[in-house]
Amino acid sequence: MSSYKYEYLVTVPDHVDGGLQKRIDARPTHLKNLTPRVQSGQVVFGGAFLGSQPEEGARQIRSVMLIKANSEEEVRKIVEEDVYVQAGAWDLSKMTILPFKCAVRTPL
Repeated sequence: MSSYKYEYLVTVPDHVDGGLQKRIDARPTHLKNLTPRVQSGQVVFGGAFLGSQPEEGARQIRSVMLIKANSEEEVRKIVEEDVYVQAGAWDLSKMTILPFKCAVRTPL
């Protein structure tokens, strides 16, 4: 298993026009491609911010993930290579990458 020095909290909004459908179409490939990073512990968690709770007809509006890496540049490369970018779902111009230190974690 690789050793990572830092953690980064990353958020990436969907493109306003057509981003949701592009996300839905690319999701199976996105999850398949992430599997090795999740299994190695590099991607700690990932998911979508919702515009409302699911029972209210929620719409996914932004992704959030916690990534372990040795630099911000490494994180940026991981995100830029994701199929959600290639499919046109994510708006990289509004991505945030924030240094993060998790104080508490609970298992699922």
